[in-house]
Amino acid sequence: MSERINLRDRLSRAHWCGCFSCSDRELVDAVRATGSVEVGVVGLYLATRYALESFDAHAAA
Repeated sequence: MSERINLRDRLSRAHWCGCFSCSDRELVDAVRATGSVEVGVVGLYLATRYALESFDAHAAA
């Protein structure tokens, strides 16, 4: 059974924001974008998004 993010619990959101190095807003947006509260799915989305943003910043330089 995979871990899930409880968006209704501020401590759960704070815990996962710390793990993912994201803001509360970014976490909520990631859950909405993926349609999932599974930690693995949301984490993969955030990691991919950060990698793409980093790639775009280097490509523009």
